[in-house]
Amino acid sequence: KVSIALVMLWRWTGYLTVFFLAGLQNVPRELYEAAALDGAGRLRTFTTVTLPALKPVTAFVVVTSFIGAAQIFEEPYLLTGGGPAESTLSVTMFIYRAAFQRQQFGYAAAAAVVLFVVVFGLSRLVNRLLGIGRAA
Repeated sequence: KVSIALVMLWRWTGYLTVFFLAGLQNVPRELYEAAALDGAGRLRTFTTVTLPALKPVTAFVVVTSFIGAAQIFEEPYLLTGGGPAESTLSVTMFIYRAAFQRQQFGYAAAAAVVLFVVVFGLSRLVNRLLGIGRAA
């Protein structure tokens, strides 16, 4: 499990860092100047200017990471094949095995629909918790 976690960390870190960098470059300089004029220190500026400005990017990164984690297939399949004793079996590997190794296509399709519903529901929950999509 550790080797798969390290590979996933290596795979996603640079990709998601680019989104945060773009989000940081999108924060208006005027907000930082206004915070400095109000006497805010570095920590206060970070918590009141930077973090709220990064909320949409954070929501996107969390949802994208969750979807990527739910769809993990290549890493456990290539590194461990799902073993030992199916300890690294992912949901998508379970669906793959049900469909193409055991020929249980209906069972695999039902598992895929459940995966979709869970990912969709949790994505909506994250967006609601972070306040994304609400009218200002």
